[in-house]
Amino acid sequence: MTNTAMSTPFAEGDFRVGRVISQSASVLTGNFPTLFIIGVIAYLPIQLAALWFTGLTRGGATLPPGTSTTQIVVAAFVFIFVMIVFSLFAQAVILHAAFQNMRNQPANIFESLKVGLRRFFPLLLLGIVMALLMLVVFAALSIASGLVVVFSGNTAYSIAATILAVVVGFVIVAILYTMWFVAVAACVVERTGPFGSMGRSGRLTKGHRWRIFGLILLLFLVSTVVSILIELVLRPVGGTIVTFLVTVAWTAVWGAYYAVSVAVTYHDLRVAKEGIDIEQIVAVFD
Repeated sequence: MTNTAMSTPFAEGDFRVGRVISQSASVLTGNFPTLFIIGVIAYLPIQLAALWFTGLTRGGATLPPGTSTTQIVVAAFVFIFVMIVFSLFAQAVILHAAFQNMRNQPANIFESLKVGLRRFFPLLLLGIVMALLMLVVFAALSIASGLVVVFSGNTAYSIAATILAVVVGFVIVAILYTMWFVAVAACVVERTGPFGSMGRSGRLTKGHRWRIFGLILLLFLVSTVVSILIELVLRPVGGTIVTFLVTVAWTAVWGAYYAVSVAVTYHDLRVAKEGIDIEQIVAVFD
């Protein structure tokens, strides 16, 4: 991949998901050792937290002896916090490494880590704000469906209201997630705050959200299918330890590719909408 290829001006509105997928794969393979190490460092704590939370809640409707509902709620918030912190930090670090590759510069893990650390608190606030806003959506819909259940007195209406609330909730969250897909990139590159990053992402994605939603859906479908296959194939043969190690490795690869996809999407959207090149985008890092 050459600097010229990455910097070729697009026609207004010329944003292609196929190009994002292929360029992201090229960036990932071109810096695989570095990006894989970053991915492992970032996603190992998330997988450990997931393993701990799963063990804490194992047993279905019946909680393990000595475990209260309050402990489960606290554990859930801890897990979500760990996931936000490490996943967004990894995205910031990988973002910098990806941009270096796009400009034909070697990715330096220490430089990328410094960039991530400089933007750590704005990224943390961004993750918390986005998570809270999505939680508010589900909370509002849950309250609305609860009111229907209380006042309707009709079982069919209650079931329909609950199903509708869940469907509408996921639709709204999907829309918000698509709008905010490049918010992390805006936060790191343009040094904006949480609301500024979300607003900037909304403006950049406008007009291309169906394509970006298709990209997100594809990424999550691949992740889900591979994760299920790992569980079905490896757990009976290799047991918990082997399954965990392979899961960490896969999560690191998928997480790195996802973060690179965000970087390439951000780059391509700015090229398509603003006509700038990679050097202008990454000048903030020099």
